[in-house]
Amino acid sequence: MRCRQHGGGKTAQHRPKGAMRQADRGTGMRRLAKLTAAARWAGTLMLVLAMVVLPVQQASARGISLVRDAEIERTLAMMTSPLLTAAGMSQSSINMFIVNADSLNAFVAGGPNVFLHTGLISRLDRPEELQAVIAHELGHIAGGHLARRQIALQQAQGPALLGMALGIAAAVAGAGPAGLGLGLGTQEALRRGILRYSRSEEASADQAAISYMKRAGINPSGLRDVVARFRGQEVLTFGSLDPYTQTHPLSTQRMQLIDREATAAESRSWPENPEVDYWHARARAKLRGFLSNPRRVLSEDEDKPETEFILYARAVAQHRLPDLQSALGTMDELMAMRPNDAYYHELRGQILYESGNAEAALPAYRRANALAPNTPLLMSGLGRVLLALGGEAETREALKTLEAARRSDPGDLSMLRSLAIAYDRTGNRAMATLVTAERFAATNRREDAVLHASRAVQLLPEGSPGWLRAQDILAMK
Repeated sequence: MRCRQHGGGKTAQHRPKGAMRQADRGTGMRRLAKLTAAARWAGTLMLVLAMVVLPVQQASARGISLVRDAEIERTLAMMTSPLLTAAGMSQSSINMFIVNADSLNAFVAGGPNVFLHTGLISRLDRPEELQAVIAHELGHIAGGHLARRQIALQQAQGPALLGMALGIAAAVAGAGPAGLGLGLGTQEALRRGILRYSRSEEASADQAAISYMKRAGINPSGLRDVVARFRGQEVLTFGSLDPYTQTHPLSTQRMQLIDREATAAESRSWPENPEVDYWHARARAKLRGFLSNPRRVLSEDEDKPETEFILYARAVAQHRLPDLQSALGTMDELMAMRPNDAYYHELRGQILYESGNAEAALPAYRRANALAPNTPLLMSGLGRVLLALGGEAETREALKTLEAARRSDPGDLSMLRSLAIAYDRTGNRAMATLVTAERFAATNRREDAVLHASRAVQLLPEGSPGWLRAQDILAMK
């Protein structure tokens, strides 16, 4: 499992001009501090709404940390597949991303892209709850809500920005609270209009989610259980709310609809799905092991029965301490339970590789790839280990493996880094430069991307596929 902090550009800092006297500077800064504190609620709301319409390719600029894990991504695809069929969508029509954030949140952004926070996946006890959230987000996509929300936001931004500008100007000129109220009043009008629009979307997405779940044979009471977690939070202060309530406002009408459908569902028998139950529990255990404090994980599980899920979280926690021998011992127990589990072989390989023993990690990664062939993230891991060994034959194999991984998953940043190294070691400087440019472009480092793409254009044959890819990056300028 890999977590990547993408981008994260420098924050602009506004400084007063040198001609300003020290006393004036202090007064100006105090006014700005008051303005910032009072406007924090409105500003945060605008940030939340902006994030909903954020294109996926700009995620790096916001510093979003994404989790990439072959096993968890497979689990989410398994859980989503029947919902997509019920919604008349194909698996390839939706992209799903895991955000490394310990909050209860999910959102759609930049088109058919569903973002799920790790905190949401970890804390929803039943798979039906997570499927309800996914179904709800699919309802937003199918209903075209994202496009309409973007239009509404664009139409509202003019008056809002004008109001904030007038408020700032008045405050700096000495109007104080009166000037501040002018700006915030405009923001409040915007907030009410946008939230009224959002509540109608939420009710529509709920209807769609319930319909999808019923058609897929999934108990829609999962939606009631999710929403019940947030019931009553609307009376809390903005900073105390779970993010999901900010982007998915509740209403009495919504709750009545969901309660009615959930009550009706109780009179029916719903098919059990042990496979989904199992893989959902595994995903939660893996996230707990990787993202929680490892000592706390070991302490909390010390006296618990040694189930497979407890052992899974324990093996990861032991690796993170690090306690190599204990982690390998726990992995032996897991692999005795499931000797042909590709992801247990992958984790064993990861533990050995990250402990500095690439030679011992190689058989584990080979076994993982044999058990789950054509899995891009597993192929990327194998390529990384082969490069660490450094031999000429291993480098050639790594290049072939990483090129295949790129064809299936061109957005894997770790793979792109390894692929550039493989090209460079095999003497293909042009492709090494191009792939580096693509990695910089994916992380929104435009200047670096353009610099390397310009070099690649000079090195690659004009009109070749690589040359055209470099031209695409240059068009970003």
